[in-house]
Amino acid sequence: MIVLALDFETKSRVNLLDCGTDVYASDPTTDILCCSFINKHNGQEWLWFAGEEIPHDLILALNLATEIEAHNARFDQLIYEYIAVDYGFPVLPRIKWVCTAAQCRVNALPANLDDATRAANSKHRKDHTGKALIRKLSIPQKDGTFNQDAALMQQMGEYCMKDSRAMVSLTSSLRPLSDADKRDWQANERINDRGVLVDLELAHLAQKYAALEKEQLGAKLSKLTGGEITKVTQTTRLLNDLLRPIFELAETTELMDCITKPREADQPVKYTLDKAARTALLDCESLSDHYREVIETINKGSASSVSKFTAMINRADPETGRVHGAFIFAGASQTQRYTSKGLQLHNMRRDCYNAKEAQAIIHMMRNEERLDDVMDTLAKLLRPAIIPAKGHKFVVGDWSAIEARVLPWLSQSAGGEKTLDIFRRGEDIYINTAASMGKGYDRQIGKVANLSLGFGGAVGAFQAMAKNYGLFLEDNIVQSVVNNWRAANPWCVKFWGELERAAVRAVRKPETVHMAGRIRYIYMPILGGTLMCILPNNTVIQYPYARIEKGGVTCMKASIKPKSDSTDEWPRMRLWGGFLAENVTQATAACLMRELLADMVDDDFPVVGHVHDEVILEVMDSEVENTVIDCQTYMETTPSWANGLPLQAVPEIFERYGK
Repeated sequence: MIVLALDFETKSRVNLLDCGTDVYASDPTTDILCCSFINKHNGQEWLWFAGEEIPHDLILALNLATEIEAHNARFDQLIYEYIAVDYGFPVLPRIKWVCTAAQCRVNALPANLDDATRAANSKHRKDHTGKALIRKLSIPQKDGTFNQDAALMQQMGEYCMKDSRAMVSLTSSLRPLSDADKRDWQANERINDRGVLVDLELAHLAQKYAALEKEQLGAKLSKLTGGEITKVTQTTRLLNDLLRPIFELAETTELMDCITKPREADQPVKYTLDKAARTALLDCESLSDHYREVIETINKGSASSVSKFTAMINRADPETGRVHGAFIFAGASQTQRYTSKGLQLHNMRRDCYNAKEAQAIIHMMRNEERLDDVMDTLAKLLRPAIIPAKGHKFVVGDWSAIEARVLPWLSQSAGGEKTLDIFRRGEDIYINTAASMGKGYDRQIGKVANLSLGFGGAVGAFQAMAKNYGLFLEDNIVQSVVNNWRAANPWCVKFWGELERAAVRAVRKPETVHMAGRIRYIYMPILGGTLMCILPNNTVIQYPYARIEKGGVTCMKASIKPKSDSTDEWPRMRLWGGFLAENVTQATAACLMRELLADMVDDDFPVVGHVHDEVILEVMDSEVENTVIDCQTYMETTPSWANGLPLQAVPEIFERYGK
């Protein structure tokens, strides 16, 4: 088996961060500077500069290679196909490509090569001189030409080779991608190849309206603050020059607490006015009406919808209007759920306009008519800005209450089976939940309880979820809801404990399997000692650097990293029962989606996207009705490894993406 690791360094007039991999790679100004190759079997290395003759033994190795590894492989694959082949490199079957960033994610490490090598304490690390070299060689100079200094180019080659060595050193110490992982990654890349079509007219209109609205909000802020704050982006000035001096003089510490960052006892105090801090301030009764209006104005102008419309414009293929490469395999590394980048489809407002409403608003925008609450309107237009091609419609399938089904199934308990029987009978789980807690609870309370309390959540979790559904209850009432829900679902409370005990036992007795319901834990000697959680279909989710602390298991938290020059240990997190229940539930639901997508791609379904537990198909008008039936059949067919798990999906037809 020959595995070649490669890394490209490139130059272009296109901004990669703004436009994304696909637009960057296909742009005519993009070219290769150099490329490094390492044969992982025998350690042979090649460094090739654009314009040089390609070594014969390198061509032979590429042709014979079983796999081609690259970090964030979509970038290197597209550079190879668009540019390297024109230099004389052999055409490579796409099935050969493997992504080592995906390998990092399934090992619960950061996907970024620099962070991953630090977290794994690899022998070879990413060379930080690369950033300076990229500024000098990869980005055009002020006159539009590229620096071609020979000495700098040699340094770039050395940097490129160091990156490949770092990648090989890192990935050789990690659990490799399984055959199922590789199949699922490949299926996701085929979906990325197809891309999603965006309504560029709507995106440009939205940009125009957002710019005008920000100007008006800035004028309002200027009036409210006596000219101190003139833009919605000036949150640091607002924090330091206005709010902090006022809050420090206030009789209560409540307001200062809202803007103070969490810290260790020996760390200096730092302040913030980020989204969470602004939300906390708005919840404070002691905040004056004047500054409440200031913060609400800031919030309106800080809506992320504008950046998503900009991403649509920047990342759309100039010829087709499609955005490619939006979906990330195992992007949420702890559970291996898919995520998205650029368009961020996973974060778009669910309460969006339908196609008819969106079309009416687009008509108003064309005519430059006034919109009510501009930023809110634009946020509700994000999903409808994803459109099918002419003569096509979307068929969107969404599993019903998937986590509420998976959790009791995983518990493999008599109580869990009773909950599953509710689904099997086709009854309303939220009405049943309300009824099970006693008199006085309606369906809405049952729904929020069902969604918020299954993973060990209490009053805070319920209240946070309740806001999303317009439900407002006093904390003492919510506490009774929590108590009654747990009393009605003892199987779930028991499962939390079983998961935590199994995790602790696994760490205490390495390389032995410990069960909790349908979940297995085993502690293995990789990455400083890794607790591995084996799901029912044998997918593994990981907790690296796991150890026993104060009677419980903690592990490295990959999502938070120490500073680049810090010698501090990587931040850690506690693996308590509710957290483990959430992880295994979401990870198992992700396994269902991974298998569904791979099967559909293999069977030539026109999958263009997926969001959480939802699959999006772009279907010719003449095939819509049949596709609805086929999609439902695929989604409701339980895999053999999930025997007894009742699945339900009722696909819908959309003229624009919606909910």
